[in-house]
Parts: sequence; C-alpha cells; structure tokens
Amino acid sequence: MRIVQLEEPLRYDGLQLATAFVDQHAPDAADVLVLFEGEADVPVEHMVDLEDAEAGDSIYSPLMAHWIVEHRDLSLSEAVWRQRLLGRLAADWVAHRAGITVEVRGDDLYVGEGKLTVSIATRSPRSALIHFGMNVEIEGTPVPAAGLRDLRIPAREVLRAVARLYANEVASARHAVRKVRPVA
Repeated sequence: MRIVQLEEPLRYDGLQLATAFVDQHAPDAADVLVLFEGEADVPVEHMVDLEDAEAGDSIYSPLMAHWIVEHRDLSLSEAVWRQRLLGRLAADWVAHRAGITVEVRGDDLYVGEGKLTVSIATRSPRSALIHFGMNVEIEGTPVPAAGLRDLRIPAREVLRAVARLYANEVASARHAVRKVRPVA
C-alpha cells in the first residue's frame, strides 16, 4: 500500500473523496493512503452520507487530519469494514498515546461526549474510497467535539502512525488470504 503525505495544508470539502484526487497524488497505485492536514468544510451538496445530507447536517472543523484511502479491489460492504478497521486502529493508537479512553460508536470516535472524527466509505466507478478525518482544532464545529490539540497529539504524528498501522494490517490480511488452500 502506497502512503503519500502532502506537505501543504489542503481544505477538505468532500470533493477530495474521488479517484481523480488520488491519481493527482499517487498515479498508477492500486492501494493508496493520501494524508494531509487542513480545514474541513463540507457543504450538503458534496456530502456522500445520504442521511446527513437529508438532515441538513454540516461538517466543519478549522483543522483536521485527513486520510483518503483508495482500494481498487473492494466492494462497498468490504470498504465499510475497512473504514471501521481504520477507526479501531486510530482509536487504539490515540487512547494509548494520550492515556485516555476513546469510544468507538459505529464508524465514529468519541472522547467523552466530544466527537473526534468524521468518516465515510463509498464507491467510485473504479474503486472503493474512504475518508477519515480527525479533529485537530474544534472551535466552530457544529457538534460537541474533541480535538488532537487538546490531547497534545501532533496531527502529523497520528497521520503517519495510523497510516502505517492500517497498511500493515491490510498487508497481513492479504498474506492470510494467500496462505490457505480451499476446502471441499
């Protein structure tokens, strides 16, 4: 799995959850993690989550750590399981690093009643895509939120650490698939 970390901040508005965005930063890679920091401000018309869009919910954070994942060989159902794996790995890492309890609720992470993450999995004509965003700063968020700055965790550190954990887990699972023979 190829990991690409962008150096410049980039505003996430939902349009980055696309194969064209991944190709811009990692052309010709089958499995990719694109990591970046930046504001998150997703208007309703760019939301992939139909329930959130219908409810008129908004996504905003003045600064988030973002993971965009692309897998070319997954169904949407499998992508949702990978999304949840990514969330569990992130929860465990943050909990250990900060010495706190991080609660996993579906595909979201919470510290106390503060929502730490946003996340969605979807399909494009070519691949399965996941966006996983973790609040760094929380001023102005539309829901009670938790952020990495308050936990004293640098965004770059969590981006790289969780990306490596995820890539290692994907590689390990692929190895597990290749090492077995079918049975009758």
